[in-house]
Amino acid sequence: MKSQRGKDSWKEVNTSFVYEDSDSEAEPASPSKQKHHQNIEDNLLVEYDGEVHDGFWTGGLKEYLLVLLELEQLINNGQCEDCGGEGGFIRCLSCSGEHAWCPSCAVKAHQYNPFHNLQLWNGKFYESTTLQDQGYVMYLGHGGHQCPCLSQQSTPSPWSDLGAMEDVFADGEGEKIYETQSGVSNLVVVHPTGIYSHHVSWCQCPGAEKDRHLHLLKAKLLFPASITRPHSAFTFDVLDNFLIDALECKTLAMSFYQKLRCFTNNAFPDKIPDCCFPHRYHELMRVSCIWRDLVNRIRVGFGHQTDRSPGLGDLALYCPACPQPGINLPPSWKDSYDAWLVMQRYVVDGNFTAQHMKMKTPEDNVSLADGKGYTVTEEPYQNHITESVEEREAANVQRSNLRATGVGATACARHGCFVPHAVVDFQKGERQMNMDYSICNAVKYPSGGIGSALIIYDVACQWSIHFHERVDRSYHLSLPQSIEILPAIGKFHLSTHKLLCFPRFSLNFITGAGHIDREILETLWAPFNKISPMARSMTLPHRKEVLDDHMRDSNWKKLVGIGKSS
Repeated sequence: MKSQRGKDSWKEVNTSFVYEDSDSEAEPASPSKQKHHQNIEDNLLVEYDGEVHDGFWTGGLKEYLLVLLELEQLINNGQCEDCGGEGGFIRCLSCSGEHAWCPSCAVKAHQYNPFHNLQLWNGKFYESTTLQDQGYVMYLGHGGHQCPCLSQQSTPSPWSDLGAMEDVFADGEGEKIYETQSGVSNLVVVHPTGIYSHHVSWCQCPGAEKDRHLHLLKAKLLFPASITRPHSAFTFDVLDNFLIDALECKTLAMSFYQKLRCFTNNAFPDKIPDCCFPHRYHELMRVSCIWRDLVNRIRVGFGHQTDRSPGLGDLALYCPACPQPGINLPPSWKDSYDAWLVMQRYVVDGNFTAQHMKMKTPEDNVSLADGKGYTVTEEPYQNHITESVEEREAANVQRSNLRATGVGATACARHGCFVPHAVVDFQKGERQMNMDYSICNAVKYPSGGIGSALIIYDVACQWSIHFHERVDRSYHLSLPQSIEILPAIGKFHLSTHKLLCFPRFSLNFITGAGHIDREILETLWAPFNKISPMARSMTLPHRKEVLDDHMRDSNWKKLVGIGKSS
């Protein structure tokens, strides 16, 4: 068969006669596919119920509006439900049910709920107020109770003599901390329901001043923005919400913070207790990176082993089903299984959407987990690129404003799990020196005596010619001893190659390859294309940590969603 250009071409789908039996009948669909088709059919049966919807808009609409307006009237005729006294003009939008409190009873009811939203009746309607305005004080250091040393002091009011004190660690010029001799200062707290300002009474025990950041962590589940004189903090909930929003909704940090400001005051977001908006946003960026690293270390097990630091790829998750000696294979696996059954199977591909711009001050970068996740360690990789010589330059050359023109990754071919410490950046497009580094790291990661590795690559026919020679020449590349590299091309890309590539690199003729297309890495790039625009202008460490986080989340979803073997 000749193409329009006169070259030999073919379609691999036409070679299915190798596996087809003309006398065989079509196999029934699996139970999972049958259930999927049934769900589709059930959804198609859902019809618009005009009687219900039209009835609501004609009669129910007025009732709903009346109920919503009734909720805005004065509760309990202004009488406090706890003490029974007058002045019960305060209600809480966060508590269940309707409540009317006086200021002192409202503070008492919210002693352990400092992030509820209160409203005060002004004679005509309810308007927003804060616990701080009602005299609430948050005590730290003694389980939410007042410090015994503080009670011995003679100051009558803990905040009546507030004085301004310069903070040498403040983010902005002129930013101040208000503190008295009684140890009470103002603390800005960022919570999923908004931004709050509270009077905080610190522990006054001898030597406790240097541990104030730890008091926030222990007492109220608050993460301090500074370890010296913390004047702002973030709740654990808001940090978790931010990371989940970034993973699932691809939310920018600025958009997330703007949402919090609208939760605080949707009509006038500028009139919130946070008097220094840009600084709190920068604090969110910094604290969320630290929080992400701490959570990953605890989840992987390094929180209980503080004497041991994570190694290369130790903060990453990998495929639970692919053969890994010492993890999911018995000690006698070499005698129990054929060599092709425990063969490593990898698919390699590049993504040119995940670009990265050059940074103005790269020397200011601080990496928390360089090489501990899925992206490779930066310094050895850059040394490899500098010392390597490319035989043929890539077609998509470097752009002057880009530090990286894309990324290359290696994943397990059967389940689509990213291999830890095997994601590299492209400098001038997809070059062999880039993919060699990724493939060598992937082959070494869970090897443990496995004798062969199937490498499925779009251009395996060209890449594999001098691969072993390039490994022998490079100081930074290595392979496990006596391992056999089996190059192959995925079924979709193989159809565009020459006819001679079919018998040499087709998966149909490789023992142990399995009868699947091996193009799963193409599907994994789709969600990463959504985060590429926001990661394009990040700092190098932040970008790598964000990519690691999304790859870890992808592998985790694969892990919990994988089916049981029959």
